[in-house]
Amino acid sequence: MKKYAFYITVSLQALFLIGMASAFYLMDAFGEEIKLQTIPIDPQDPFYGDYLILDYEVERITRSEWDIDEELSYGDPIYLTLEKNANDIYQIKEVNQIKPKNKKNEVVLLAKYEWFDTFDNKYHVDLGLGRYYIEDNTGEMYEESGELLVTIVIAPWGQKKIVTIE
Repeated sequence: MKKYAFYITVSLQALFLIGMASAFYLMDAFGEEIKLQTIPIDPQDPFYGDYLILDYEVERITRSEWDIDEELSYGDPIYLTLEKNANDIYQIKEVNQIKPKNKKNEVVLLAKYEWFDTFDNKYHVDLGLGRYYIEDNTGEMYEESGELLVTIVIAPWGQKKIVTIE
């Protein structure tokens, strides 16, 4: 009996790892690509090397786009409804606590509430895509270029990842 329990446990762990890896690559096949505008900052990590901190425009939300009445705590989940503008860049349409249905030409992203800036009068949220590792000693090139376009892919099951930075 212990022998079967061991094999079942090992099999379940292997299936879990295969499922995680497959989900990451299946995003490319089944996910929807969108472009977001960002401003890069180039810090360095002694263990991981150069990376960019990406500050997306859709992470700063005005009061008119904010459809949530109750007070939120740091880390509370919220849903951003994005729509494509004339330049094929996605921008905020509305923000909700309940996941809305996807409509044509709209994308819904899960984000986490961070804080409200009383000086700027904007809500700040986190998409979970704020760090992008790059080749060593190339960070200045990205930082000097100013605003960048980041292409991300969003899987139907909600997972998201950065595909390219232009």
